[in-house]
Amino acid sequence: MAVTAAPRQGGRRPARGVMPRSLFGRSLLIVLLPLIILQLVIVYVFYVRHWDTVTRWLALGLAGETALVADLIEQTPPPERAALLELARKRTGLALSFQPNADLAEAAALAGIDDRDVPATIREVFNEKVKRPFRLDLRVGQDDRVAVWVATDGGILRVLGERKRLTSTTTTLFMFWMVGASLVLVVIAIYFLSRQVRPIRRLAEAADSFGKGRDIGDFRLEGATEIRRAGHAFNLMRQRILRFMHQRTDMLAAVSHDLRTPLTRMKLELAMMPKHQPGVADLMSDVEEMQRLIDAYLSFARGEGREVPELVDLQAVLVEMAERARRAGAFVELQPGPETRLPLRPVAIRSCLANLVDNAVRHGQRIALSLQLGVHYVTIHVDDDGPGIPAEQREQAFQPFKRLDPSRRRATGGVGLGLTIARDVALAHGGDIEMDNSPLGGLRVSLRLPR
Repeated sequence: MAVTAAPRQGGRRPARGVMPRSLFGRSLLIVLLPLIILQLVIVYVFYVRHWDTVTRWLALGLAGETALVADLIEQTPPPERAALLELARKRTGLALSFQPNADLAEAAALAGIDDRDVPATIREVFNEKVKRPFRLDLRVGQDDRVAVWVATDGGILRVLGERKRLTSTTTTLFMFWMVGASLVLVVIAIYFLSRQVRPIRRLAEAADSFGKGRDIGDFRLEGATEIRRAGHAFNLMRQRILRFMHQRTDMLAAVSHDLRTPLTRMKLELAMMPKHQPGVADLMSDVEEMQRLIDAYLSFARGEGREVPELVDLQAVLVEMAERARRAGAFVELQPGPETRLPLRPVAIRSCLANLVDNAVRHGQRIALSLQLGVHYVTIHVDDDGPGIPAEQREQAFQPFKRLDPSRRRATGGVGLGLTIARDVALAHGGDIEMDNSPLGGLRVSLRLPR
């Protein structure tokens, strides 16, 4: 008892649209995703936390020294402030200057100081330590220096120090090194992944070509052990299939000789008998029918034989098929199509199309041939205005020796192998043959071949 699975609710899973389709893309994602996650964790844990802590400690040092000097200036008489600033310069390594009776807002506006871009951590530390109005100038144009302007009771204290006293550059350098090393690792991963995926692509191309009847020889073993094992299995399979095809062709050649010899002798003996003798004409007709049956069977069993594929102009072949149908008395409409060349077995593909065209001529008076170029396939349509084939019987038409005409009269032609041979040729090329209703009112037979 067959069990039918219930359809999945909710449509496709989102992962199908996110995951790459190729093995190379998925393998690269396996390498990149942990690396990206690691980078994000390091950025958050190290860069954000560590940078914030280091900046806070550096800012505490500079803000504390600035607040100390500002407090000493306020407590020192004006005549002694110059000596105080000189002593502070020697001990702190800062460039200190004092502008008496100056306004902080006016001086900041005149100097073009804009401290809105100062990090919150630095501003918070200076607010905590200085405890008086101040301005910070972190512009890069000051030769890697920072300036602090502090308002005191007697004027403005200007502190100029190196930028490294306030911000640390080691974290930025660390991030550059980390990102650079990650890029190098990604390039190395892409190189090795491409070398691992290349044999898989070659194996897929070899299997696809062999399935289309284009034998390109043994697969060259390379890559990982698993890929070599798969390639070795493909080579063994290819050799077995080719050996089977060659043995079948050789056997059928011997069978053809063994069967044709007695038939030829029978035809010769019948030809020497008097024509008016009763039963001679019927025997001759039976022998010819046997000859046709044997030829059709051998043609079906032999298939494509050992014919080598070559580039075939399908539009030119359709022109030949149109002339063939006109010689048979049919009205043919050949629709112009693009020039298409495919690696095919020329004799086999002509035999396939000849069977389709002969079948259309046999059952209709008007036929149409057209070629449609698709993305992955080339489709040849053979339409007729005959009675057609019911949908439930179309698959039976491809069975060997299966004739849908119940009378099986010789006048209708054929022994029931034409469509079977045509589909056998199409499948050997990696394509197929399908049936549908024709725009002419009869049957449409479509030969689909891979590009």
